[in-house]
Amino acid sequence: MIYIKIFYIILIHINSLFIQGFINNSNNNLFNLNAHTSDTTSLPFWDDFSANNTNNNRWSIFDRKSIKNYGNNNAPSINVIEFDGLDSYGSPYSHLNGYGESDVLMSSPINIENYINNKTIYMSFFWNFNINGELPDYQDSLKLEFLNNNQIWEMVWFKVGGIENFKENNFQYEIINVEDKFLHDNFKFKFSNMGNSEGPFDSWVIDYIYINNDRSKFDSTFIDRTLTNINSKIFTEYVSIPIDHFENSMEILDSMEVSIKNLDSNIQPINYFFKAFSNEIDKSIDIITGEELSPILNGFETRSIKTRKVDVTRFSTDKDSLNLNLIFYITSGDLSSENKNYLNNDTSFSLIKFSNFYSYDDGKAEYAAGLNQKNSELVIKYYTLKQDTLTHIAILFPSINNSYNGDINLVGYKNINQEKLFDQKKIIDFNNKITTFKLTPPLIVEDTFYIGFKQNSDRFLPVGLDKNNESNDKIFFKIDGRWNQNEVINGSLIIRPIFGKTDGLITKVDKSENKIIIYPNPTDGRVYFDQKIDKLFLVDINGKIVSKIYRKIDYINLHHLVEGVYYIIINNNSKNTIKRLIIKKWFWYKVSMKIIVLIKSV
Repeated sequence: MIYIKIFYIILIHINSLFIQGFINNSNNNLFNLNAHTSDTTSLPFWDDFSANNTNNNRWSIFDRKSIKNYGNNNAPSINVIEFDGLDSYGSPYSHLNGYGESDVLMSSPINIENYINNKTIYMSFFWNFNINGELPDYQDSLKLEFLNNNQIWEMVWFKVGGIENFKENNFQYEIINVEDKFLHDNFKFKFSNMGNSEGPFDSWVIDYIYINNDRSKFDSTFIDRTLTNINSKIFTEYVSIPIDHFENSMEILDSMEVSIKNLDSNIQPINYFFKAFSNEIDKSIDIITGEELSPILNGFETRSIKTRKVDVTRFSTDKDSLNLNLIFYITSGDLSSENKNYLNNDTSFSLIKFSNFYSYDDGKAEYAAGLNQKNSELVIKYYTLKQDTLTHIAILFPSINNSYNGDINLVGYKNINQEKLFDQKKIIDFNNKITTFKLTPPLIVEDTFYIGFKQNSDRFLPVGLDKNNESNDKIFFKIDGRWNQNEVINGSLIIRPIFGKTDGLITKVDKSENKIIIYPNPTDGRVYFDQKIDKLFLVDINGKIVSKIYRKIDYINLHHLVEGVYYIIINNNSKNTIKRLIIKKWFWYKVSMKIIVLIKSV
């Protein structure tokens, strides 16, 4: 078993620590076993999970399994159902030996006894390894079983994992004949997976399940046009920006990207629409109204299109928060009938939450990643559209059976190869919510800056990871005193800068070259400056102001302070400069002892 000091690679199980999915969010709709009666249904049976509707009679066991809307997996339609070692609350099934049957998806009874001797009943579905999770190994499996007329489950389809069986990002289509022994009034089917039950391991996805008569083994077309692979970001890099920065956002606006898939073999004219609205300010904007997809979508074609940009300045507001709803839909002649509504997958709903923060993430963490070395640092690179006051840092530290028992130090940089802007000790609250840490004092930033934390234990410290949005190149980590740019994980760590107003002391990052020199450093208390300064504030590592001087000086006496790390905020010519200072009481004593030894030697 290999032990590594740096990032735990996603989903790798090392020393009984694992990185797992843990948050139930709006993209994960749950079916509760107790909420379902096993009502008998009839043909046709169809579900592509795009409706996100848990109140249906199609399923008798849908016990805490996840419906996921991954925007990158080329599924037949919006949403897939995921099979792995976790339920959708993020809890592992944890079999005694760490391996076994985990997720089970079972249909309600389907009455098909009137179809005895009918050879045209087939069940079809699409499946793939989950490219957004850990791929299943050779010993892992996904199977489909039918309940026969003796009420005994029979396996009718079976797949094993392993890289040789991985068809990359392409769903596989299966169609299976429902034989005479299954044609009774209590027919059921169920999918289940076998694999590691300790986390989000050995992961599969299924979509677009359809059972009906008058089919054949060659039946692979559906008179259905669907939406899939939806990227709802409207900025080039960020998912969300502060409302107060809307006015500067034109340079970073980007188009939303959507894929339209034709599951029929014939061409089909399609029109598409795009709308943005906010209930908070009662404003709605039609961005695209019935634009014709040109050229016409060919049979079995998947085409990616980009919308027009959403001008968020038109939603500017004095409110503290704003929910921006984005609706994209198509009209293509799809029909709705009993038990089969092809219109469900023609519409996409997205929600972007704006407030006072920047984020690369959407707030929903499917997994976690982190470091496992004392004194290592993990930071995220940000760029602010205008100068503003950084007041808090928000981080998601999930509760996933971690053993980290220390605190952290919030850290910030203008440049990671220069001195810290701040270094403040904080206590972690492990839960599945984003924790907000206050900076004391706040800091004025502009352009590029870095925020994150230093950890004070060798235990693995997990941070929430959003797998639907990638900011891989914005992640940096410091190990053994050296900075590294991330090349290990894919996704966005949930670490956000929060901006606001304050009546207290504010420090500012000066973009001009820093020419004020302080010495000696470390010191036992007396500090000299190479020039007269106007005023200064001295702040301890917890952000508390311990000394203020409002007169011109060229030195300061700090003998009364205890040993530790401090920050001197120097105001000179109306510009703030921050210097990191170390106080060590033994410093001058050591020097004087050396002098004495030298004199005696002479």
